[in-house]
Amino acid sequence: MSATARLAEFTVKTSLEECPPEAVAHVRLAALDTLGVMLAGAAEPAARAVRSLARAEGGAALCTVVGTRLLTAPGWAALANGTAGHAHDFDDTNFALMGHPSVPLFAAALAAGEAETADGRALVTAYLVGFEVSAALGRALNPAHYTRGWHATSSIGTLGCAAAAARLLRLDATQTRHALAIAASHASGLKENFGSMTKPYHAGHAALCGVRSAQLAREGLTGSDTALEGRQGYVAAFGGSGSLEQALDDLGRTWQLLASGIAVKPYPSCALTHPAIDALLELRAQHGLRPADVAGVEVGVNRVVPDVLAHTRPTTALERKFSMQFCAAAALAEGRVDLASFEDGPVRNPDVRRLMERVTMVVDPALPDGLEQHAWSRVSLRLTDGRTLEAAARGARGHPDTPLPHDALRAKFLACAARAIARDEAEGVAEQLEHLEDLPDLRALTSRLVGDLD
Repeated sequence: MSATARLAEFTVKTSLEECPPEAVAHVRLAALDTLGVMLAGAAEPAARAVRSLARAEGGAALCTVVGTRLLTAPGWAALANGTAGHAHDFDDTNFALMGHPSVPLFAAALAAGEAETADGRALVTAYLVGFEVSAALGRALNPAHYTRGWHATSSIGTLGCAAAAARLLRLDATQTRHALAIAASHASGLKENFGSMTKPYHAGHAALCGVRSAQLAREGLTGSDTALEGRQGYVAAFGGSGSLEQALDDLGRTWQLLASGIAVKPYPSCALTHPAIDALLELRAQHGLRPADVAGVEVGVNRVVPDVLAHTRPTTALERKFSMQFCAAAALAEGRVDLASFEDGPVRNPDVRRLMERVTMVVDPALPDGLEQHAWSRVSLRLTDGRTLEAAARGARGHPDTPLPHDALRAKFLACAARAIARDEAEGVAEQLEHLEDLPDLRALTSRLVGDLD
């Protein structure tokens, strides 16, 4: 059986009863975080640009574009919601994928599910199979795939979205195999676009192409049975450093949603900035530091980081999300890194501007190099009084080994959602998501995500 067929069989035959209860609980939390960042991002320029085109060209008014009153065709809704969800770079990550799993998956699944009048149980199952497909391919391709310049959120996530959509469209194994083959040709996304509006578009693109691939397969469009493992197939073209065979053997045996897990972001910036932000906020609080006390900051990072945090002198809010210099300076100068830190225009706080010039990022070969540790960093502060303060190598809050407490996750959701919908509606959504798999109709959820943006 080909690799494409094996993924299709897993997608079609996996039942919710076969999934560990802990995995279902993780889906509920991922939905809470993801819908919050979708609502928060709906007002951003990238999301507005996509909606403008959706209004001009969108088809049947079947699916909700969150934060607005726009109803549009499934593909357009998937694109709009996926772009909105990644607009603040505040959405969760997975280290096997080396990207953002939940925004593309939920954008695709909500659109396909709403169009098919699916229930919460179907949505949860679709997310689970889509996540496992994405993570399996991530294990087979990364880190070589990511370090070559591919944005795995889209270049790998597109196939996970196709699996999720195929499940919701109730495709059979043959149709699902074709959907995955079509998705393999749709897959794309370049890291060179990090720091621009095209990065959040990648998440929407993955969701759109996943839905479109499933729709086309349902209409009879076919693809190669060896689209993944063929000599000129997906794995050969995108480059892999792991074993596709081993990753596929583990499907349904080791659930990557539990094994590699989800990292929830406490800050709306690239995840690779988060361990340093945590460390600097702690040092600032412990020692009562003021900006004038800091003579220099050195952040030691993994070898993969400099190509991602490439904006040493950022000029836009989006570039600042991919700048260790800005994020470290903001943490030290203002004692916070939040949505307000990334307003467009020049950096207003002169202390932040001065501290940016004092931040140096260096590759530290002593740091661990496992996939789940690529975000680790260490921090060294030189103070003007001659002292040096150190923070040992560490991951960040929100990673699977140090998850955010549920009340912190709920607070993040409510703060994000308040940017687009009323507080009482946001609280109602949070309550619904605690029993997501029991929803009889997804429209009971999506009807509460309507806002007055645009």
